[in-house]
Amino acid sequence: MNSFIVILMAAAFLVAVALLWKNREDFSDDISDKPEPEDNRVTPLLRGINYLLSDRPDQALQEMVHVAKIRSESAEVYMALGEMFRAQGEYGRAVRIHQNLLARPDSSLDFNFQAYVSLGRDFQAGGLLDRALRHYGKALAIQPDHLESLNACLRIREQSQEWEEAEWLVSRLEQIEGTSYHEHRAYLKSEMAKATLDANDLDVAQSLIGQSLTLSPACTHAHLLNIELFIKEKKYSEAVEQAKLFFAQVKVEHHALLPRVLLAQTEFYQQYAESLLMDMWKQHQDAELAVTWVENLSKIHSLEDGNNLKTKLKPKNLSLRHELRLLALDETNDNLVQQAKHWRLVMKLYGCHHCGVQVRDVRWQCPKCNKWGSMEPLKTSQSFGEENA
Repeated sequence: MNSFIVILMAAAFLVAVALLWKNREDFSDDISDKPEPEDNRVTPLLRGINYLLSDRPDQALQEMVHVAKIRSESAEVYMALGEMFRAQGEYGRAVRIHQNLLARPDSSLDFNFQAYVSLGRDFQAGGLLDRALRHYGKALAIQPDHLESLNACLRIREQSQEWEEAEWLVSRLEQIEGTSYHEHRAYLKSEMAKATLDANDLDVAQSLIGQSLTLSPACTHAHLLNIELFIKEKKYSEAVEQAKLFFAQVKVEHHALLPRVLLAQTEFYQQYAESLLMDMWKQHQDAELAVTWVENLSKIHSLEDGNNLKTKLKPKNLSLRHELRLLALDETNDNLVQQAKHWRLVMKLYGCHHCGVQVRDVRWQCPKCNKWGSMEPLKTSQSFGEENA
């Protein structure tokens, strides 16, 4: 049973409880022998629940609409109906229902809070992030410590690359939950540093990178940015030392990310980085490092340089993924080579060790579970999970 069915069943159950509670008998009085007339809301409600159990959500939704028409004064019914519409992807109808609930003159502050949160969910699911933020903000004005609204705002700020606002929200979550978000904040500082480095504001970038590494000494992104910064300033000796520190402090799974940075500047690569990478290769014999090095050299310099490097390294125990990635660099018109090239364009190179999602390009935040620093290169033909992005 998918999540949509579960949501519908939960909403229908809440409506049923609300209706039964409103129509409960007062057992303190004498029980009358006269039969009570059947509530005309019960039949469509029971039919709706039966449709849910039969995995027929469309028919269930129609019955709930019927219940809402009969019980037009019940705000709880409409709230549940709005949740159902959003779960089915009908965001516009969900928004209209929740907005109408806010327009009721008799709505309590608690009910307005629920409606604001629901509207935030509606707009967020529909991709209208500014409106979602506005309604989550109204909910937080009523309940400043509401974790769902705070986390939703954080996701939106990160999605919009509003890093300073995101960091404020992380600090707020730390205060409420009493837990440390140091690694999360370290990656946010790194994103700020990346933006300032791209804008050539090197002093600010250096400060932000330092703050990131103070928060999390193993922050992969901050280490790579520090190397990039030193190369940009032509401080090659410092860049080499930072690269060695990278290998010492960052987990092994991320070592293969280094060639992409070290090969970006030809002078630095030829004078320092080539011998540095060779030393690291001899120490670790990491197949992913070798393949990534060959790929980047072929792309940034020349295919001939890449082939010469492959011959020099002679990597062993390569997985099928590694073999196909190297085969895709070939310039022949062999059918297998062409298939490998096509596969190389669409293959997933990184996976999240937390939720299993796979992506094509390196990302510092997982696009599914939103964990920072959880994406790692896929080294074998096996994947972390079944879902792709």
